[in-house]
Amino acid sequence: MDIAILTVSFPLDVETSSEIQALLRANEEIEGTNYEQVLNIPVMTDPLTKGFAVLAYAEDEVVGVISAIDMIGIHSYEWSGLVHPEYRRQGLGQALTKELQHNLELRGYESELALNIKDSKVGAAFLQQAGYEWNFSEATLKANVKAIEENSAVEVYPLTDEAQELKHILMNAFGDTEDEVQTLLDYNASNPSRHVFVAKQQEKVVGTVTLVEDGETLWVTALATDSERQGQGIGSALLAFSQAEGLRRNCKSVMLDVEIDNNQALSIYEKAGFHPVMQVDYYVKNPIAN
Repeated sequence: MDIAILTVSFPLDVETSSEIQALLRANEEIEGTNYEQVLNIPVMTDPLTKGFAVLAYAEDEVVGVISAIDMIGIHSYEWSGLVHPEYRRQGLGQALTKELQHNLELRGYESELALNIKDSKVGAAFLQQAGYEWNFSEATLKANVKAIEENSAVEVYPLTDEAQELKHILMNAFGDTEDEVQTLLDYNASNPSRHVFVAKQQEKVVGTVTLVEDGETLWVTALATDSERQGQGIGSALLAFSQAEGLRRNCKSVMLDVEIDNNQALSIYEKAGFHPVMQVDYYVKNPIAN
């Protein structure tokens, strides 16, 4: 059977998105694994999403896909892929990744990360054969939305004119440069589904969190506290606020990602009612591969 490989830029049209989702449903029925999150299905049709999808068609059916997303537009791509079980071991994965690399180079990429669900041994084996090596892993945690008595000593407000204070907190927490943080703030400001909040104690900015609406889920990202005020319940207050904000926005759950070796953060999240639902492994290209 002839296979056609083509590349389409984001945002995708509804028809193409539906064809990819049909592949995901078929695979889940066979293997029981849901790839929606790592393939970035919810944002493929968002006009603000930067990236592309490489598609493999057998007649009119999508039988393979790679989704590559440049989240904040700095030429740093995260990608993942899926091939229908009935079309594996036919060189389709290699064809898709070859087209992926071609498109990354055309777009002037500066870095790439390949994502694989921990439970997918097939995916891990394929990445290793393609010259990728494991770099780090993140756990996806989930909690219910609920009304919580918020910490009266920590007040949380939408970001207004506190950007400079916020930059220092984010730079210290994540090791980013000022330009990288500014790019993130500009991206948040341009995207109506992303909401930046600051935590204050006695009018001083002591923490921040960005909440991202994704259908019935509210994602917690960029949660950080002033390094000089850790251990004062600021992070817990921001998590409580996030769960309450999820309820106010009619979401059903609150989710976040955390590196699996960050024991301190994992302990805080567990106490706040978050529990693991998935682990995603991140791979980088081995520079001496091929």
